[in-house]
Amino acid sequence: MVHNINPSLLYLWDKRTLYIGPLFETLDLSQGAAALVVALDKPITFQTKEQLEPIECWSLLLPAGMSVRVETHNAIIVNCNLDPLGVDYSSLSRLMQKHENGIGYQLFCEDEFIADFWEMYRSQLESKPAYEYIEHLLTKNNQACMDCYDTDPRVVEVIKLIKQTIGDNLSLDDLALAVNLSASRLVQLFKQQTGVPIRRYRLWHRLYVTAILVGQGENLTEAAVAAGFNDSSHYCHTFRSMLGFTPSFLLAQPNKLRIIIPDETN
Repeated sequence: MVHNINPSLLYLWDKRTLYIGPLFETLDLSQGAAALVVALDKPITFQTKEQLEPIECWSLLLPAGMSVRVETHNAIIVNCNLDPLGVDYSSLSRLMQKHENGIGYQLFCEDEFIADFWEMYRSQLESKPAYEYIEHLLTKNNQACMDCYDTDPRVVEVIKLIKQTIGDNLSLDDLALAVNLSASRLVQLFKQQTGVPIRRYRLWHRLYVTAILVGQGENLTEAAVAAGFNDSSHYCHTFRSMLGFTPSFLLAQPNKLRIIIPDETN
């Protein structure tokens, strides 16, 4: 059953991505980036391998690299993949009232988040106003903590290089040389800053680039190869392993899906 006549929304920005819409499948996630998940019309449940029983909630914060099963119960879901450097995650973790096996849940200002995300969904905002909306929502309750968060400039530079060379597979040694680090030290710093290994982040970014190209009108196979995947099968396997469902499931939303790509300002 479709909950709402509005199409689902998939916003693609360089810093974050945001999905709002109904989900009808169980999500077996292996996070490539930290994510904030908020249910808008009914509670969801989550369970890690360490938990004996699932936990019901309306909001949860997943760290990068986390494996977890989320039962959506056909709810309208917000899934916001956060900035790769950990600024959003660090800020939001302070707003989570409960924690279980590394997962934060039950936002301190949960009703406010739900109301604001509902407004985004109903308004069907375009890229720039949606980006400004989500930026305000994620920072307004904890701006001081975000301002003092430390990011390693060498990790920032490596992420920049990965984005600039999406069609190439720069070796770990090449990336380390570019920032005057040993390969082992770069591996350590990158995982510490982002929560995932370099290879995992590179695959995550390739998913993002593929989605951008599909949003620009390319077919899935051409987009996946252009983003650096070997073929569409490799892309679909990576998509499923990280996001918990297939790209065909996302694209075949019964209430349709709007893919909203960034403009020049975000």
